[in-house]
Amino acid sequence: MIDFELTRTSTATPEAVFDTLTDHASYKDMTPLRTSVLERPGDTDTNGVGARRRIGVVGPTQVEEVTVFERPTRFAYKLISGLPVREHVGTVEITATPGGSRIDYRVQSTPALPGLGLVLAPVLKQAIAGLLTGVIKAAEKR
Repeated sequence: MIDFELTRTSTATPEAVFDTLTDHASYKDMTPLRTSVLERPGDTDTNGVGARRRIGVVGPTQVEEVTVFERPTRFAYKLISGLPVREHVGTVEITATPGGSRIDYRVQSTPALPGLGLVLAPVLKQAIAGLLTGVIKAAEKR
């Protein structure tokens, strides 16, 4: 099992962080991701619950579906395809702070093969750290 959490802070408001984080189609403009496409809009909000996004750096892409969309404090998704895992869930909690926001991004994933987590966990951490850096920079410019 892969289970880790990354915490970052930002001078941006929780609303700005949330709106930037959930702007799936713009990831390629603000993060290391080279592919970011909103494949299907959400049920009641374009980027909300039910939305499907395709993201990737190089090679095969990942398809993820939004499962929680509680602006401006909580966002979650599950992986549909693209990684050698049986289950993969990302959950983001955004908390207001006196100086802006605190972002807690948790990933839980079950590798499809024994031992794969030793390789996959650091790759996922690095990818999500890059995503958070880009999202925070963009949110702080809003």
